[in-house]
Amino acid sequence: MFRRYFLITFLLLSAFLSGYSFRDLDWLKHESDHFVYLYHKEVASSIFQVEALAEDAFDTLSELFGNPFKEKITVIIGGYEDRSNGLANPVLESIYIMTVGMDYPYRNDGFWLEEVITHELTHLFQITSVTEFGNILRNYVSKAYLPNALQPMWLTEGFAQLGSELIGDLYEYDYRRLPFLLDQLMENEPFSEETVVTGFSGIGGESYYNYGYAFLSYLSETYGIESLLELVKVKRGLLGLTGIELAIKKVYGKSYEELKEEFIEYQIKKWEAAEVPFVYEFSRGVGEFVNHFRPKIYDGKLYYLSLDRQMKCYSLNIEGVEIFNSTMEIVDFAVFESEIALILFEEEQSETRLYFFREGKLERTKTAHLREIDYLGKDRLLVVRNNLGISSIEILSLRTERVTRIFTPLDPSTQIDNIRVSCDGSLIAFRINNKGDKSLAIYNSSTEKFGFFDVTNDFSIGGWVSEGFLISVKNEFGSDVYVVTSEGEMIGKSSFSRYVREPVMIADGVIAVGQLQGRKLLFSSNTKPTDYSLESKEIILSPPQEIEGVAYNGFSDWRFVSLLPFKGISVLFSDLTFRNKLLGGVSFDFETMLPGINVQLFSEDYLPVDFSLSLEYANLEPKALLNVYRRYRIDPKLSFGWKASLEYPLRIAGSLDAALEDSSTLYGGQASLNTLINVRDTQTATSNLVDVGINVDFDWNKHGFTIDSTIYSRVTFGEEPSIVPVELWGFRDDTNIVVGFSLDSDYVISRRGLNVMNLVHFSEEGIGGKIDFLIGSRFSWRIAIYKFETAFLYAAYPMHIKAGIMLENTRLLPYLDFELIY
Repeated sequence: MFRRYFLITFLLLSAFLSGYSFRDLDWLKHESDHFVYLYHKEVASSIFQVEALAEDAFDTLSELFGNPFKEKITVIIGGYEDRSNGLANPVLESIYIMTVGMDYPYRNDGFWLEEVITHELTHLFQITSVTEFGNILRNYVSKAYLPNALQPMWLTEGFAQLGSELIGDLYEYDYRRLPFLLDQLMENEPFSEETVVTGFSGIGGESYYNYGYAFLSYLSETYGIESLLELVKVKRGLLGLTGIELAIKKVYGKSYEELKEEFIEYQIKKWEAAEVPFVYEFSRGVGEFVNHFRPKIYDGKLYYLSLDRQMKCYSLNIEGVEIFNSTMEIVDFAVFESEIALILFEEEQSETRLYFFREGKLERTKTAHLREIDYLGKDRLLVVRNNLGISSIEILSLRTERVTRIFTPLDPSTQIDNIRVSCDGSLIAFRINNKGDKSLAIYNSSTEKFGFFDVTNDFSIGGWVSEGFLISVKNEFGSDVYVVTSEGEMIGKSSFSRYVREPVMIADGVIAVGQLQGRKLLFSSNTKPTDYSLESKEIILSPPQEIEGVAYNGFSDWRFVSLLPFKGISVLFSDLTFRNKLLGGVSFDFETMLPGINVQLFSEDYLPVDFSLSLEYANLEPKALLNVYRRYRIDPKLSFGWKASLEYPLRIAGSLDAALEDSSTLYGGQASLNTLINVRDTQTATSNLVDVGINVDFDWNKHGFTIDSTIYSRVTFGEEPSIVPVELWGFRDDTNIVVGFSLDSDYVISRRGLNVMNLVHFSEEGIGGKIDFLIGSRFSWRIAIYKFETAFLYAAYPMHIKAGIMLENTRLLPYLDFELIY
């Protein structure tokens, strides 16, 4: 009895600890003229606004691109992830948006909902634009027919950014984006294809967003927006399958390279007098791919974060010395005496978690969904929390775990960020972004009163000094830094020639985060801007209008996706979320001259458990298989799962597994370890078999050199191990004890940056080798050597292509392997 209740309690606790997922929320559905909205009830107050924005964008985009949609577009709206996000899926004709906005350093910071909706809908309209015949193919053959998607990422994202500007004048190539352009103009080869296609730069993928937007804006201003719309029309036919070179030549009478040279020459002349800012000492000598950000002063010492972009490793530094590093993103930190509080992003659950770094050890807490923190004195933290899509400012007691909420906007469209606390904890400053209208809020904890001030330009709050909080405010192309008092007095301190954020004061000037070949700590002690006073304002918080929806049933709304060459010819349908899929088809065996039928139903992250059901009738034999499974994550490193299977002809199986995943820096590189232990019991009509398997993966990479290794072992207890054969690396074995080993190593020789007709881009090239063996009833082995290429094709999704020769069990064979990188 105790064991039974212990197991149930453990499962429930594990589900709770694993964080939110799609299945954990109650989803509703609402429809308007052109859209179907799916949303969890916690963000229901956003739907009225989302509908108005989406319908307005639909009208404008239909005028620009035409209306290719046979059915209503699906908009999935969530607030349970702790990151801003948006995704357009042209195959499903849907978009996914998060109501949680974010003050992003490389894009202008306006009304998040409007920006993400218009951006993703522009993706959808541009990529799905096809000819009339193409529409027939999409509606009745495959929605994956998308000739306009065969383009580099800068063109894809450039259209989406420009679309938001055309719809509602939401975007501009403003002072936040300008540093990337200025950085590139200093290069010998500005805007190299390796940068704007693969994101090989100090700002990563933002490089193709920013270049694409700047380049398309130039084409629009120079040749007219009609030329870009004509480019979409030309690409939507068969010519689009050749990439962009022929289409650009047809529309502009010039090649892409000629247009790019024009663009660069124009920008060089425009910005030739731009001033280069000073880099602070702790950022000097670091490369473009190591970024420094979020400086804070504690006890007279400078703390800051850094990101090694190539190694994907974050670190916390004090006065130029690293004191902590993590492969998880460090979102924010705060220091009080010898204690450091950290917010780390646990990517597996897309949620943030509060940690403490004490005496060289990292401690994980149960407090999640925080976005920013600062200490309010001993044992108290000021936090910005994501409450399923609505942000709030709270005081968290570390002793009693009591939470005191001090500010919550009733409208989820209102963003809160940039919280800062005075040294004595009496004043709290934060930024409010109400649909693009930004205000500075200062809260006096002793009087429990707020003061709200109107700041007409974009701004960022930094550190505390004796007079008040530092604040960086946009000037024409850069930022001015002031001290703002609790009464709204602005006292000028210094100016930066580029956009900076989060300023802090040191003895001889101001340090702030800016961009100069990657994010750096920049320094200024120059021009003091003019003093002035902010005007007080009143902020009225009122809940928005809500729309009542109906419960969403993922097994009643099916849509055609594509014909597939699977077991003959099959048709794939999915629900509006793509979490439930239905596949059905027919086949014909020309040897037996008999037809076959297959039906498969899949569900993942929708019901309390996941399942797959397969029914097949071929060669006069019926077959059926039902798999029910679920995985639970305890923390970022540990998870466990179970699976139950029922098969006809009769076979029943059940398994439990546990997985341990970890990653860290090792010998100057990043190492990751993944250990999976699986225990399974399989019952047939004549026998029973128990098998235990252990799989250990170890990977290590450093600056283009990678080692991937796997150790596998399995032991069975029973008389017929062939019931559950081992199939690994192309080998098969069915004895009681099987062990295997695989080692794969690559070395990057160069980054080629080679474009072929702007259809495919070759990035990294290198050489590698692989050895695999499996020992059981016999010794199976192979050794391969190969050359690899990283190719970007079809909306810049990269893949590793490996080609070479291999010796397999004394046979000399060709070796060819494809691996999608993400």
